[in-house]
Amino acid sequence: MHMHWPALRATAEECSGYTEHSSAIPLGVMSLKSRRQEPKNSPGLRNPSWVIARTARQCMSIAALCALLPATALAQSKAQEAAATTQLAPTPPPEAASRVVFAGNQHFPEDQLRQALADPLLSIHNEGLTAPLADDTAYYLDVFYRRHGYPNVNVSYQIRGRELQLNITEGRYYKLGKINFAGNQSFPATSLNDYMIGTTRARLSQFQKELPFVQADLETGSGLLKNYYISQGFPNVQIEPLEYHFDEALGDVDVTLTIKEGQKFVFGAISFPDVPGIPATAFQAKASELTEPPKPYSDAALSDLQRDVLYILKRYGHVTAQVSVSADMAAAKAGAVPVKVSIQPGPVYTFGRIVVQQRPTARLKPDFLPNRFQPLMGQTYSPLKLQELDTQMISTGLYDSLDFQETPMPDDTVQLTLNPVESKQKYFGIFGGYDTFYGVIFGGNFSDLDVGGEGHVFSASAEITSRGPKAKISYEDPWFFNTNVDFLTEVGLEDQSLYGYTYVDEYIRTNLTAKYGKTLTTGSKEYQTGVFLLLRNANLSQINITPETLVGPTSYELVTFGLTQSIDKRDNPLNPRKGWILELAASDSELLRNYINYITLTERFSVYIPVGPTVLAGGVRFAGIFPSQGGVLAIPIEERFFSGGATTVRSFLERKLGPRDIGNNPLGGLTRSIFNVEDDFPIYAGVIGAVFFDAGGLGNSPFDNFSTGVGLGLRYNLPVGPIRVDYGVNPAPRKSDSFGAFNLSFGFAF
Repeated sequence: MHMHWPALRATAEECSGYTEHSSAIPLGVMSLKSRRQEPKNSPGLRNPSWVIARTARQCMSIAALCALLPATALAQSKAQEAAATTQLAPTPPPEAASRVVFAGNQHFPEDQLRQALADPLLSIHNEGLTAPLADDTAYYLDVFYRRHGYPNVNVSYQIRGRELQLNITEGRYYKLGKINFAGNQSFPATSLNDYMIGTTRARLSQFQKELPFVQADLETGSGLLKNYYISQGFPNVQIEPLEYHFDEALGDVDVTLTIKEGQKFVFGAISFPDVPGIPATAFQAKASELTEPPKPYSDAALSDLQRDVLYILKRYGHVTAQVSVSADMAAAKAGAVPVKVSIQPGPVYTFGRIVVQQRPTARLKPDFLPNRFQPLMGQTYSPLKLQELDTQMISTGLYDSLDFQETPMPDDTVQLTLNPVESKQKYFGIFGGYDTFYGVIFGGNFSDLDVGGEGHVFSASAEITSRGPKAKISYEDPWFFNTNVDFLTEVGLEDQSLYGYTYVDEYIRTNLTAKYGKTLTTGSKEYQTGVFLLLRNANLSQINITPETLVGPTSYELVTFGLTQSIDKRDNPLNPRKGWILELAASDSELLRNYINYITLTERFSVYIPVGPTVLAGGVRFAGIFPSQGGVLAIPIEERFFSGGATTVRSFLERKLGPRDIGNNPLGGLTRSIFNVEDDFPIYAGVIGAVFFDAGGLGNSPFDNFSTGVGLGLRYNLPVGPIRVDYGVNPAPRKSDSFGAFNLSFGFAF
């Protein structure tokens, strides 16, 4: 059948609503209105009767055209077909739409309008100018004006060859006046007002007091307000349609919102069935969160209860458990809704087979992850154990993600299927900084997180400071012989110029550390027990301490064997807000040339207590060296304890607290004590203020040369710890003590 193209085109345009124009418009110049054009019956409001009438006329026209289409198609002439073919010419190339002009804009410059229309203008540039894209552009321009307080805006467009002209009739600007709430009895109007203006406020500066009238935002706010009432225990709340009152004299639009709250409901008694193997307290603790005191009843809170109970069941191995919750609204007394929880626990599952689906480009060996997850096999299934192991693996830096898939199997085991995504495993970096003791710091490091496909770590670093160079290389196996024992060996060299002497230190240190207990947020374990062996060869030179014998041995080889134990109960080891940490260490050292043996004992305890938005922290440290003979002069000065600086008593510079020679050079001591109290309080964003009190002693007894410090500080929290600036004042300085000290450092003081 021969089809008449012009008739078909008219029908398509009418059906899509793209255009409303007369066939008398000259070819190539189409003047079209937006398909979303609104009448001006009332400022900013649609006229429902007009919309219904227009829709009816369109439907009748479409029906008539569709009925006449076959007959009309047979009657068309060749000339008309040619004209239609001209009208349906291919879309001009993209460069044809390079010119878009605005007409009638008075309150917004063209640059701002183009920025608001960035997406549709980009589409026109890439795809070429078409009537649908032109109509979309006009629509988004209309939306832009309405969002800025112009409810009567009228945007139409014209296509003239390669030019798109957007014709704007802005209309009057209206600002939002008062929002009046009627029927609200449970919440203050100020709280409700925030829901109504929140959408508009989110697009504007927080400091802008006058808000534009945006009808769509107010309708959204009305829905948010209803959801808020429902979440607060008013499931039958009704929000009436908004009423708008235009004040033409002031240019304000006042809004009236009528609320029918209905009865408020809260959670009543929650009953649970007995589940063998799970203590009733596990469920009752969750119920108490909703009933003591009674929380507002809502379907969302009911769904959360169902999810939480299901999670408790999974923690005890009931992977396929089914939970349903039902609320009896009809049985509610004084608004308290009784809730019944029904449980079908199913069998208790254990961890079973582990399947790793490695990518072809994977560098780690195929057995790496199965070896890490092997300890789970045979244990009762628990999502907490999986979460801890996932945190531990991600913290190694070997993976961007692991993507667990847990599949219950017929033999009551859970098969774990892992789809690991490996991360970049070789890094090179350059760093720089400043420290009040070391001065300017500059250095570089290299690390390979996967040596031999086993997750072994090789690292090397070198740095130079105002006091001299340092360098070290290390090799670490975090899973020594596929156990939870960490093996680390480190070789280093230091050449440092300190107060009164210079020393060169060559050392080798090897650690074996067993890690167990709960996994912390950093991936480490809360319990760590370790042994270490240290070999050191040190030489002192350029000694300016008087007399020189005060430095002890100036050239020595040292062998040290030690034990360490730590218990870390902090919520976050890098930025703790609560919890505590205890660290103990004991070592036995032998000076090979001097035949001197000594024992070293150290202790550190720190606690963090949240007090509202602040964190109160306290710390106590004791340490002692006990030589077999010779007292303090038998111990090399570099092996003694020092105090003062950013991590001890902050009213002193580094090493400046304690015994000194006649030239005021620090000599160190055999024992020391340190006490710290600090209160951190938020100032703005990540900036933290601090007030602190420090005290400590150093010498032959822990309280020799006992001194104090009080001061203020600033911290800026980073993901790897805080940058700290402190100034401490010494309330009772001795003859050679300074009034106070400034310290710039990184990490926690204690």
